[in-house]
Amino acid sequence: MKRVKEIIMFIFFFIVGLSSYSFSQEVENEDIKLLAKEDIELYKDIVFTVVNGHELKLDIAVPKYLKSPAPAIVDIPGGAWRKVEKRVEDAMFYAKHGFIGISITHRTSDIAIFPAAVHDCKTAIRWVRTNAKKYNINPDKIGITGVSSGGHLATLLGTSGGDEYLEGKGDYLKYSSRVQAVVDHFGPTDFLQRQAYSNEGSPPALFLGGPLLKNKNKARLANPITYLDENDPPIMIGHGELDGMVKIAQSEILFEALNNAKVPTKFIRVENADHMYFRYNWDEEISPTIDELFKYTIDWFKTYLGNPEINYKAIPSRDLKEKRTKQYDLFYRLTIELPGKTKESYCNGGFFIKCEGKTLANGKISLKDLSTDRKRIFEKQITISSTDLTDKLILWNFRGEIFDSEINELFEPGFLQNEKYDKSIRGIGFDIIIKSDKSVKINKKVYKD
Repeated sequence: MKRVKEIIMFIFFFIVGLSSYSFSQEVENEDIKLLAKEDIELYKDIVFTVVNGHELKLDIAVPKYLKSPAPAIVDIPGGAWRKVEKRVEDAMFYAKHGFIGISITHRTSDIAIFPAAVHDCKTAIRWVRTNAKKYNINPDKIGITGVSSGGHLATLLGTSGGDEYLEGKGDYLKYSSRVQAVVDHFGPTDFLQRQAYSNEGSPPALFLGGPLLKNKNKARLANPITYLDENDPPIMIGHGELDGMVKIAQSEILFEALNNAKVPTKFIRVENADHMYFRYNWDEEISPTIDELFKYTIDWFKTYLGNPEINYKAIPSRDLKEKRTKQYDLFYRLTIELPGKTKESYCNGGFFIKCEGKTLANGKISLKDLSTDRKRIFEKQITISSTDLTDKLILWNFRGEIFDSEINELFEPGFLQNEKYDKSIRGIGFDIIIKSDKSVKINKKVYKD
């Protein structure tokens, strides 16, 4: 039997970017005393520079009850250097741990090619230092992080401190763009080691302005390893062992180079993880878990930037019961259409529903017989007791396997989708359509009044 893997994501790390999903989420851990949203001051859409008419903006989240200026964590969004959208949630994630959280943008490759994005990110770091007093930031303690293309830029900023070519001639040049700690999640590190990216339409080629093999010198200048030396800040790396977008070899190369240069480093290999730490095999968990990866990230920054000092006694007490009075009744529905409408066709999988990183519901899906219309429908009624979901983004997925007996194929679709919640929504889910030519189409479903 031929095995067909149809990994279909609405949220691509390269083509579509990370506009609807973020690696940073709120981690529930009894050992970590998180600040509430009410304890954080949020400043959105601040223009930190204007380049050739393009406004570049950032969001910054500042804890209200700091005893002293706090370290800042700057988050660079992923998106193949092509579709880059800052996220308030990323800034808030670090602020809940007491850091000054900042999410930035940069010029994308359709606007300006390398090294423009690097210049922009370095300008953002200089802006942070320029405005350190205003936002209660310790200018000597700035960390940087990112996923995928954002991880590449974060690492490049970490290794290229003081390099004139990458510094650019932007604003705030009397301030340094050096950072003191880096966390890189599955970012490319050596473009010339990835020959599959050599075509003109690949994300790295678009980033550099042409095929890699015809732009070897520019590719070298865009590689974080090119600038690496013993004076670089500590760099933590996380990478899925089964990443199909950015091969784990990219992080292995970086880790070896960091060790050779005697730069403090840590390499976390994530088992059963594809790109964005999605599960490669739907019925196996990733290891370490997402929550554990978040903890490693926070611990890394605390180790090398220091613990933010928070005056917990000054935080007003709140009635937590009041915040959890909202209740929502939803259903999750999966419908399947396929040629093999027989008892031998089946579907096994799992799903989750999340909001702001919190898992609201999850479960297993088992349809052992797809011979009738009713048997090709999975539906689960869900009652969610949570904080107010109004106008918040809810996220849901399906990941599993579908066997079609007529064409004798095993498909493994993975799908992730989102919608801003409103009170008219009664259900969410997917329609999966498999055709006799082995093509797969998956439609997002939002059921409303």
